[in-house]
Amino acid sequence: METILFIEDDQAVRKNLGKLLSLNNYYPILAENGIMGLELADKLLPDLIICDIMLPDIDGYTILDKLSKSDKTNTIPFIFLTARAEMESLRKGMTMGADDYLLKPLKTNEILKVIRKRLDKKILLSGKTVEANENTSQNLSPEDSILITVESKVRSIKLKDIVCITSAGVYTYLHDVELKKCLIRKIIKEWMEILPPSQFMRIHRNAIINLSHIKNIDKCQNGTFTIYMNKYEDSLPSSHKYSGAIRKKLFR
Repeated sequence: METILFIEDDQAVRKNLGKLLSLNNYYPILAENGIMGLELADKLLPDLIICDIMLPDIDGYTILDKLSKSDKTNTIPFIFLTARAEMESLRKGMTMGADDYLLKPLKTNEILKVIRKRLDKKILLSGKTVEANENTSQNLSPEDSILITVESKVRSIKLKDIVCITSAGVYTYLHDVELKKCLIRKIIKEWMEILPPSQFMRIHRNAIINLSHIKNIDKCQNGTFTIYMNKYEDSLPSSHKYSGAIRKKLFR
């Protein structure tokens, strides 16, 4: 999943764009000021950066200048966001090396169009042959990591450390080996599109399990199963819909 760092001090704008990115299969990394944005860019190396020009601590021009001078971050596509449509400010940003710009108030279609355009160009320049919109689950392994945002903090977690994922409406709870429980705006179906099928299995419309963390499985008289996981207190029942696949995969 492609990661996008969004540096914006307006909480409402930051939150709304984060939701939009999540719903369109991007992973948002949100920073509320320039210093935080620089730190996250250097640490996480996102696929693309969107940055407001006017920030309370350091402005977007300074951020672009610092990122452009670093070998780690100078190839990351950079998009300016501004409420000022004056050609002078936009021209300054493009002259400094920004790849594109967006104007407030933001328009959903325009945002997604600009993001996709810049990410596709990055893929083309890097020589990768994988389509940008292609399902990337085949490229993930249990040793890979994903980024999740918990209480405005970005955390990296290895897929092999995920015990199970349970549904919470349009959100899901991710449970890991450290007994941590994270609420994430991603539905079960979206998780199944990115998780490696060799390691993860859907057992119910409300649950996905990591096969390597199964502690015990009880067979029920109705043909379903009750599954117990390591580092997870509750039992997980399977549904009839998925019990056949469980039987085939785990009891062959």
